[in-house]
Order: sequence, then C-alpha cells, then structure tokens
Amino acid sequence: MSKLIGSTISDPTGLYPCRTVYTPNGCRFSLDISNLEKNAVYGVAIYDNATDIMVCRREFKEDERCGNVYSAVIPVFNREKHSYNFFCNEYYITDERAEMFKDKLYYGGFDSSKARKALVSTPYDWEGVRRPHIPFKDMFMYLLHVRGFTMHTSSGVKHKGTFSGLAQKRDYLKKLGVTTVELQPVYEFNENDKKTGRYNYWGYCRGYYYTPKSAYSHSDDACTEFCDMVKAFHKAGMEIVMQMYFPASFSRREIPYILEYWAIKYHIDGFHILGENIPINLISESSILSGVKIFSDNLYGVNLSGTDYYDKNSADIRRYALYRDDYLYTLRRYIKGDGGVLSDVIHKLRNNPADYAVINYLDSYNTLTLADMVSYDHKHNENNGEDNRDGNDYNCSWNCGVEGPTKKPKINALRAKQLKNALTLLFISSGVPLIFMGDEMGNTQMGNNNPYCHDSDITWLDWRGLKRKNSLFGFISGLAGLRKEYSFFHGSKEMSLVDVEGCGYPELSYHGESAWMTSLDNYKNFVGILFSEKGRLFYLAVNMHWDCAELSLPRAPKGCKWEIKRSTDFSELTGDNKIKLSGRTIAEIIAVKEMTGRKNNG
Repeated sequence: MSKLIGSTISDPTGLYPCRTVYTPNGCRFSLDISNLEKNAVYGVAIYDNATDIMVCRREFKEDERCGNVYSAVIPVFNREKHSYNFFCNEYYITDERAEMFKDKLYYGGFDSSKARKALVSTPYDWEGVRRPHIPFKDMFMYLLHVRGFTMHTSSGVKHKGTFSGLAQKRDYLKKLGVTTVELQPVYEFNENDKKTGRYNYWGYCRGYYYTPKSAYSHSDDACTEFCDMVKAFHKAGMEIVMQMYFPASFSRREIPYILEYWAIKYHIDGFHILGENIPINLISESSILSGVKIFSDNLYGVNLSGTDYYDKNSADIRRYALYRDDYLYTLRRYIKGDGGVLSDVIHKLRNNPADYAVINYLDSYNTLTLADMVSYDHKHNENNGEDNRDGNDYNCSWNCGVEGPTKKPKINALRAKQLKNALTLLFISSGVPLIFMGDEMGNTQMGNNNPYCHDSDITWLDWRGLKRKNSLFGFISGLAGLRKEYSFFHGSKEMSLVDVEGCGYPELSYHGESAWMTSLDNYKNFVGILFSEKGRLFYLAVNMHWDCAELSLPRAPKGCKWEIKRSTDFSELTGDNKIKLSGRTIAEIIAVKEMTGRKNNG
C-alpha cells in the first residue's frame, strides 16, 4: 500500500519505484538493476554544480542490495549544490526516474548516448492555490501540443514553444470558454528517432516519466516553470490534463506511482492514459488518484460504482471518462451527407452515462483537422517521407467540391457552413466537447492527418488565422456560452424520453416531417430535436441532406411562439408550426413570449 513521504510517493521500504528521495539525513539513492549486468559494480557519482567536478564516487555495498535493487542514504548530497549520476563499473547511467536534469536541452538536442546529470528538485510554493475540480458536465476541453501551440512567430508570446508561452495564452483560452486544457506528452522524451532519422514530435514513446520536458522550458528549471504554468491556470479556475503514454513493455506496477507523483508534485487534474496493457484496475485502486480525473479508451475492470468520493459537493460525481474515436467517425459521416447513420447520430448526441463521462470530438492530433475535414477527400502525408502510406486512410471527410485550398467563393462558403454545422452538433451533444488547437481559427495541416514527425509550420499553430474570415473563435465561444445557458446540454446523466416534470414535454424528443415522429430511413438526413427543462424549450432543426427539408415543431406553450435564434444558413418558420431549411443547415429555435414582439431575422 502506498504512502506519502514528503512530496514523493514510495512504498514502506522506500525502494519502489526506486526513486531518489531527499531526506533530513541526506539523499536516498535507489537503483533497479533488473535489466542491467548483475555482477557489475554499481554506485552513485556526485558532482558540484558550479564546477561540474565530481566530489564523491560512492559504490553500493552488498548489504545495501535487496533483490535487484540497491538503495543507500548518502549524507554528503545537497540538492542546492549537487547533481548526480549512477555508474556501472566505469560507465555512467542516467537516472530514468530523475526529477529533473542539470543540462537544459534545446529541441532536437537530445542525445541518449550520453549520461545526463540529475538534480533533486526543491519544494514549490503553491500559495494556497487549489485544483478547481470542475465536474465533467461543465467541461469544455482543448487539446494542444505545448511546443506547437505558441512556436509560430505569430503567437506573440515572449517565450515561444514553452510552458511559459502556454501560460501567457491562458486568458485567450478562458475567453474562448475552455475549462480544461489537455497536453500531449510533456514529460522528458527523446524526440530524435534514430531508426527513421525523423523527429518524434508528439512524444508517444517511453520517456523519463518523472520530469517535465526541458526543451519545453525557456528557463533552466523546467520543474518550476511547469508548476508556474499549472498554478496560473488553476488561479483562473481552469484544469490541466496530461497525456501519459506507456508502451506494452513498461512495468504495469509502476504506472499508478507515476500518476500519483504528478498528481501530488504538480497538482495535475487528470490523466489521459495511452498505450497498451494499461492497468486501469490498479489505477482505480489508488486512493491518491481518487481526486483526479482518469481518461481512457477502455474502462474494463474499473469499479465505476465506487467513484462517488471524487467530489461529493457536485451533482456530477463521475471521475472516469471514455475517450475514443467512435463519435468522431459517426458524426463526420453524417456531416458529409452519408445515409443510414441518423440512428447512430441520435444515440451519440444524447449518450451521457451516469457512471462515467464520454469525451466527444471531431478531430485530434492524428486526424485531419476540423478545417481539413471539409477541405480534403484524402490524406496528404507525402511530406512524412513514407510515400503517403502512413496515417489513417479512413477519414470520413468531404472536400466540398475541390481538393485543398481554393479561391472559389461558393466552395469556401460551403466549407464555412459545414464547420459551423459540425461545431453546433458537437456542443449540443450531452458528452464533454473537445476541440484540437487551432480549430477556432480554421487551422490547416494541408491535409496531413499524421504529422508525427514535423516540427515546422505544418504543426505550429498560425495565429494569423484569428484575423481571417474563416475564424470560428466567436462562434465557438458563443456555443460554449449556449451550453452554459441551457443546462440540458450538460447534465450529469442521459436525458429522459418521457415527461418527468409533468410540463407536457419530455426532457428530450425527436421530430420529423410530422411533430413527435421521425423517420430513420436511409435517405433522410434531417431531424428535429426538442430539449425541455423547467419550462424552457429549445428546438434544434438539423438538415444534413443537400436538398431543402421541412420539419414540424410541436405546439409552443400557451402564450409563446417559436423564434429562430441562430441558423447556419437560410431557414424560415411558417405559420403551421413548420420550419423550412436549406440544404446542410442547422437552426436553433426557442420558445418566447408572444408579447416580446421580436422579429425573426433567420
């Protein structure tokens, strides 16, 4: 059973997971030699930080060995003055569980052939700033790559491509409506892939899992800069979620300890766990991790009924979220006009289990971006150097008539409308909405759906997109506001199809050419969705067919009338409780008091 020792997680022996631990009596160094030469001489080399001269070379003794782990307290080590390496005979070894490293690396400068001197970090002052603990029902997520988010010259930040640069964009993200920022891997990893000769830009590989990536820090102290970033977001009431990737060969037993370490030392709010053979059951048993959110593509083995201690002050007590691509492909097929998917779409829009949350998104780091989804029929990964064989061939995208950029006004207008249609469906869905960085400014990767090896303009966010006509910033922030305004878009459980309030309307109902009836025929891609709660009604008229459609609305409450609030293209209410929609159009309709005298602007 795990326990706390200072700011470090360790078991009662202090040996697992073999981390270096600073104590009042000196520093305890532990080394696991399971994958090393068993009969060699091992020890610790200590260096003076100012001169880089070795001041102590201490061999481990045999009575300091337990199984394949050496552990000893060395009083001479001072974390304010010293760094260290392990050694094996005459070879020096990097501590793979180090908290931080002495050398600050520039991006692309990682050399795995050289042993890196490690440091022991000092305590950080969080100034009483606490985690926001935002319930899933109130979340709006934004996925980004720390380097790519601000590396472009147009970002306008002082320290581009760093944790500090991200912190400078906090208010921008808050204005957009974002509550939770998800980071692609930010632990130390080797971005230089020797096998391919290309970058591993994303970082989905085995890494040094206990230290922030030094190349993402402008200062020499990546630990402090990372803490400063997290604290800045927490001060604004926003969350930080980390992606953690573990290969199948990595110790399953150690994974919960790593997550616990980041939760305690860096106040991380949640973890999106990626990889194979992930011990989700062990993670779910951690008492420390009961206070953070867990995102996974597989929740098998989790005791979901035991998650109500996450935050008892909230109506939403879920702390697990299912995070996978099925929503993406279903909605993309519908948006581009495929038939036979309306039934699946209806299910995805209302899917909101009481035991766990679902994360809804239409693009990600390994797909066509949202703008590219409406601009390309096929992937264009030629620049990856793999003859366009890499990346997913199944994109469910439609270029609206022309492959790639065009100056044709009708094509660009259709693409802009399709983006608004897609985003509207995303934000009225009952799960947690997530967008990828740059979606709010029509960011393109020129059809590349797998830019894993590019540290360039392909993956760096071009902030000039905010000033272009295809900027969606205001539209998305409006949808985020709409979601907050109407609680039926973000409940803590799935809406009922019956009238639970006795108001004459179900919480959720579906309509077609006739009110209270909808057709799921393959060729009919239109539906009316009525939301009702505490006397408030909201009708979403959706037509993803290329031809015009006419939908019926139920009667409005006595003394009220239907009024179009917003529409992505032409829509018109008729006098017989019907709405006409042009092709590929979504309209938001609300019930208002007839005495308001407000006009319908369409």
